[in-house]
Amino acid sequence: MPDTIYHATHPPHPLHLLSTADKSMILVLINCDACGGFMGDVNCYECCICDFIVHVGCAALPTSTTSRRWDKHHPLLLTHDATLNHPGEFYCDQCEGRMNPKSWMYHCRNCDISIHPKCFKTTSGWYKNIKMGQEYHVNAETHPHPLTFQLLTTKRRCDACGNDRHEDIGFYCASCIFFICFYPCGKKMIRDGNIEAVD
Repeated sequence: MPDTIYHATHPPHPLHLLSTADKSMILVLINCDACGGFMGDVNCYECCICDFIVHVGCAALPTSTTSRRWDKHHPLLLTHDATLNHPGEFYCDQCEGRMNPKSWMYHCRNCDISIHPKCFKTTSGWYKNIKMGQEYHVNAETHPHPLTFQLLTTKRRCDACGNDRHEDIGFYCASCIFFICFYPCGKKMIRDGNIEAVD
């Protein structure tokens, strides 16, 4: 990560990466201004002018994202209470948990949609560096159509092992609503030569 960055949620000043020595002196019980979690030993950025500090992972969040499931017409913007301009309670449209408006969230004002960054696994979580959408061929005994590598959002269970794999990655056929989870079923099928990428 660079030593100095600018972030859309704190536009007036640059944020500086804190060294290990700096962190040990100040981060005893300080919370991240983005997610509200303790700083601990995690790398972080601080504004030297304001009382503002964020985890490196929070600073790396994209300033906007899109979701085919939630908001097909507008980008969801990374925001917090100072930029919302309207009071009220916020609930995450993904997990349905109550949200702290002072913590960062992805929000569409036009559609009144709010989502925790952690609930966007493809944008801010485990899968943000995984390319989705690649098409794969499978042997005809497994499934007659090509499968797409993606996050499972339309059904709950893997058709191979029967385990609950909602919000996990795997291979999906939209026309049949057929899904094979990546771990362990898809990995085994790749090893056995039963799933191959389309060139």
